[in-house]
Amino acid sequence: MLSLNGEHLYRLLLDLVSVPSVSFSREENRAAELIYGKLAELDYFRRNPSYLRYLPAEGDPLGRSAVAALVKVSPEMKRTVILTGHFDVVDAGAYGPLKHLAFSPEELTKRVGELDIPQEARADLASGEYLFGRGVSDMKSGLALEMGLLADVSRTCDFPANLLFLGVPDEENTSAGMRGAVPWLVKLREEWGIEYSAALNGEPSVGGREIPAGAVYVGTIGKIMPFFLCVGKEAHVGDYFDGVSASLLAANLSLVLEGAASTSEEREGRSFPPMACLRFRDLVKNYSVTLPERAVAYYNLLTVEKTPAGVLEEMKAAAREALKRTLGRISEQNGLIRSRGGIAPRAKSFTPRVMDFGELLAGAKKKTPGFDGLLDEFLRSLPPSLDERERGVETASYLLDLAGEKGPLVVTGFLPPYYPPRLNNGKTAGERAVLRAVCRLREDGKEDGLDISTVDVFHGIMDLSYFGFQGNPDDLDALGENMPLWGREYRFPLEDLKQLDVPVANFGPVGKDDHKNGERIHLPYFLSTLPRLFRNFAFYVAEEAGREEPST
Repeated sequence: MLSLNGEHLYRLLLDLVSVPSVSFSREENRAAELIYGKLAELDYFRRNPSYLRYLPAEGDPLGRSAVAALVKVSPEMKRTVILTGHFDVVDAGAYGPLKHLAFSPEELTKRVGELDIPQEARADLASGEYLFGRGVSDMKSGLALEMGLLADVSRTCDFPANLLFLGVPDEENTSAGMRGAVPWLVKLREEWGIEYSAALNGEPSVGGREIPAGAVYVGTIGKIMPFFLCVGKEAHVGDYFDGVSASLLAANLSLVLEGAASTSEEREGRSFPPMACLRFRDLVKNYSVTLPERAVAYYNLLTVEKTPAGVLEEMKAAAREALKRTLGRISEQNGLIRSRGGIAPRAKSFTPRVMDFGELLAGAKKKTPGFDGLLDEFLRSLPPSLDERERGVETASYLLDLAGEKGPLVVTGFLPPYYPPRLNNGKTAGERAVLRAVCRLREDGKEDGLDISTVDVFHGIMDLSYFGFQGNPDDLDALGENMPLWGREYRFPLEDLKQLDVPVANFGPVGKDDHKNGERIHLPYFLSTLPRLFRNFAFYVAEEAGREEPST
């Protein structure tokens, strides 16, 4: 039976975890089928089968789907609170010899002490209050909580708003599930005649060991991945100063950007991590005593307020600085060699350029008859082992050939995935309603002796990013215009995202060591305390969303 009853939650959690739904695997489909089947057993969906749906992700290579289930509390009610979460997990390799038990939490908990786990995890294990296993914390306990609430409300329809459950695959990879669900959210809003008041997620939070208590996150950080295709000037290494090494250019770019304080954003006194390089390599296919002509670097940038358009301009400025430093070093070192009095050639003079990927694409199309067919043929020729980022890099390099562009040059743009930041600035009625609900929830916690903290920004990447774009919609266009394979192999619901503006919050179980071999949740809090608090929070969000604000 589905409900917020502790025993029912526990059994549901074990059932959900038993499906090894590792991200980007067909087991995710089994998880969706399990969730759909559990919800289909509810009397409400037997009476209203059209409100329970699979939502296929368009173009997904594994045919994965989200699961949507709407409980409409009355025919005329439009106000709707979304309960969302992901049912995929990271792989179980961290469990080593106990990998076969990773999806059997009770058995794993009995034996997890055999592994090399942190001392805090050992103390939690000795307490007998924690359940270990892959996905128990991130985030199948949160899904169980949401399904239990949906089931309870479906039996009474005594709630201040409709509830829409949305379970998605692939959050741990590139959020293909949530990206695929966004167009459905726009369609279902019209089909079902509903309005989205807020979206609540059940990702875990870390609590203290003395009195575990969760945190409420009212915003989530964004992520964008700038790439730089560095194009030098080929020359034999014996004629070093006749050319420009793309490796030197990429290295100078790293000195400009890597860990740079200027790339770190702040919000309410909290600094966020600076730019970090995730890949740095040349694009030389075979050994040669030639200066590398092409190299690539791409970076992770966590954002709070920056938009793709703004980041693109910053990256162009960084590329110009890297080119300046590169040519300056070549000239400087050439001068030092010549100053020694020996015979040495003077370094060649070059005019450096920076262009964005959109400009490169336009140039390649202009110079290439039958462009689309050639690009399709090129993509088919790429090894299937390449991921989305590497395919994008190879595509950009191919377009350089088609456009006939030569260095020294830096092409900058973006690689997937992209997550917009989603913040609560208290500017809209919906955002203020969520903040009032958080205040009411914290008062409930105090009655139980719990200090439920409020956190402005969830520092991990999560799907709540996709409930609308905050800012000028035109700023988002720079993303699509400057990402290789946009719309071909990386589908991003740009236009649909512009139609959503849904306040978000995350409130879930107390979990620890997600993605590690010590992943666990605090069972007493999850089974006894959290169900009431979670129901109350959803109730408060629904109630506050329907409350008229005093006119000013």
